[in-house]
Amino acid sequence: MTQEQDKDFYIKAVDVWRTENLLGYILRDIETRAKKDVPVKVSVLCTAISSFLKSDPINLFLKGESSSGKTFNTVQVLKYFDESDIWFLGGMSPQALARDHGLLLNKNGEEIDIDARPVKPRRKGFDNEDDFNKAMENYTEDMKARREQLKDAYTLIDLSHKILVFLESPHIETFMMLRPILSHDKEEIEYRFAAKTSSGDWRTKKARLRGWPATIFLTTDVKYVEELATRSFTTTPEVTEEKILEANALTNRKVSVPWLYDAPTEAFQIITMLMQNLRNHCQTENLDIVPPFLNLYELFPKEIARDMRDFAHFTQLLKAITLPNYYQRPFLVTPETKQKLIVCSMADVQKAYSIYKEIFETTRTGTEKRILDFYHKVVKKKDAWYLKELTFKYNETAKRPLSEERIRVMMARLDEIGYVNTQKGDDPEDKRLNIYRPLMKGEKATTPLNLETWTDLEAKLRKGFEMWKNNILVGTQVYVNKNISETQWGEVQVSIDDLEKYVFKEVNTAADQTEISSRNQGETRIVDKPKTGLELEKQPSDKHVDEIRTDVDIPERMIPCLECKAKGKRSFFATDADLAAHMRTWHEGR
Repeated sequence: MTQEQDKDFYIKAVDVWRTENLLGYILRDIETRAKKDVPVKVSVLCTAISSFLKSDPINLFLKGESSSGKTFNTVQVLKYFDESDIWFLGGMSPQALARDHGLLLNKNGEEIDIDARPVKPRRKGFDNEDDFNKAMENYTEDMKARREQLKDAYTLIDLSHKILVFLESPHIETFMMLRPILSHDKEEIEYRFAAKTSSGDWRTKKARLRGWPATIFLTTDVKYVEELATRSFTTTPEVTEEKILEANALTNRKVSVPWLYDAPTEAFQIITMLMQNLRNHCQTENLDIVPPFLNLYELFPKEIARDMRDFAHFTQLLKAITLPNYYQRPFLVTPETKQKLIVCSMADVQKAYSIYKEIFETTRTGTEKRILDFYHKVVKKKDAWYLKELTFKYNETAKRPLSEERIRVMMARLDEIGYVNTQKGDDPEDKRLNIYRPLMKGEKATTPLNLETWTDLEAKLRKGFEMWKNNILVGTQVYVNKNISETQWGEVQVSIDDLEKYVFKEVNTAADQTEISSRNQGETRIVDKPKTGLELEKQPSDKHVDEIRTDVDIPERMIPCLECKAKGKRSFFATDADLAAHMRTWHEGR
C-alpha cells in the first residue's frame, strides 16, 4: 500500500470509527464469517474489549450443546484482537501456567535470565592449574549467588489486559489459583507450590498473579467452574434450522470459492485497527469510562441478593459498549489527577440494555437457554407434571426427541435455580414418582429493567444526569472530538452545560456539525492523531449507520417503536433520529 493509499484508508477508517452505530458495522463483518448468534457475538466482543480497561473486565460463560458454535463464534470475534493478549487455555496445571506464561523475577522485581546459568570450567581449557582453580572458585561463587537469587525469586504471571479463553475446564488447582483474580477480590495474589528441579529434588516455588483478565469459559462441565457463574455473564448459541442452513451455505461457499475468502475484508482491517488503537489509548492514558446517570440503579430489579452483582455486570457491559465510540463521546479531565474519563451517552445505555435483555435470564440463572426455553414453552403451561407426561409433551413437537433421563436432568436444573418445586408423588400405583410444579408463571421469570419505553428511559436518565452534573468537581474540563478545519482534527473544550447535548444526542456527535454554544467556545487543543498520525480531510458520513438487532422479527436495519408495539401496531424507523421525531409527534398528538 502506497503512502497515499495508506492515508486514504486511514481517513476512511476514522470515518467509520465516528459513526454512531459502529456496533452494527462490526456485527455485519462478523456475519461474513459466523452466522446468527448476535447475543453471543456481542457478548464475546464486549468481553474482549473490557480487557483494555484496568478495572471491570468481564467474565463470560458460553453454555450449550456440543457443536452449537461456542468455540467458533469466540475465535471469529477474537480475530480483531492482538494475538499476544489472548491465551487459549486447556486443563493445565499451575506449574504449566507459570512456566508457559510467567516471567521469573528476583526479589527486587528484576528479570532473571533463566539461560544465564554459570558455565562450569573444564580443565583442558586452561594452560595451568592455578588459572583453573581460580576459575572454579569464581564458578562456585557465581553458583552460590545464583542459588541465593533463585531462592527469593518468584514467577510473575501478569494477567492485566489479557483475554483468557478456557477451551476446557481448567485443572482444579489452576482454577483455585485463579479464582480470587477472576472474582476481582485482589489485584495481586502470591501462591506457593512444590516443583521438581533439574536435579530431581523438590523445592517450593512462588508465583504471583497480577491484574484482572477478561475470561471466556467454553465448557462448564465441572461443579467448581460452575460456581463462578454467579460472577459472570452467561449466554447460549442458538441451534435453529435457519442458523444451520446459513452456516452450511457459508461453509459451502468457502470451500467452493476459497479465493474470495483468503484476504481480510476492508471492514475487518478497519475494525482491527480500531481495536489496536483503543488498546494503545487505554494502556498509555489514565483512561476510564463513567456513566453520567446517578439513578441508573433505580431501573434494575432488587428482588434477590445477586441483583447487586448483576447490576455491577451491567455497568461492565455499558463501559465495554461505550469504549469503541471513543472518537465520538465527550470526555472529562479531572483537575488533580488529570484522568481522562469517557462519558457514556443515552445511546450507549440503550445498546447495552438491548444486549443485556437478551442474556439477562441466562446470566441471572447461570443456565443455558435451551433449558429455560423448555420451561417457558412447556413446563409453566400446567400446574403439575409427572416426568413421563413432560417427556411426551416435549417430544410431541421436538425435532429431536429426548429420553426421560435427559428431561429429568433439565428438571433437576430448573429445581436448582428455583423455577420448579419437585415433590414426592401421590400416584397410588407408585408414590416414588416425582411431581414437578412450576413456580414462575409470568411471561418471563424476571425483567432486566423497570422500563417500558425508550421515552421513559430518557426521562429517567435526564433526571439522573442532573444529579450527576451537580457533583462534578470544580475545575473539571470537558472536551469533545471535532474537526477543527478541513485538514485538522482535535479536541475542543466545551462547557459542562453543553455536555448534556452530547449525552442525549441533541447534537450529531459523529459528524459534529452543530456549533457549540456561543457563550462558551472554549479552547482548542490539536492532539496527536491515532497511530498513523494522518490528518483528516473530510467530514465522516452516515453511510455505515446500522442498528444492532437481536429480535429476529424486526426487519433488517430498522428500529421498532415500543410505544406502537404496546398498542398492537408495528412501526419501524431507519435511524434513532427518525424514531425520536416519531415519538415527539406521538406525544404531541396524545
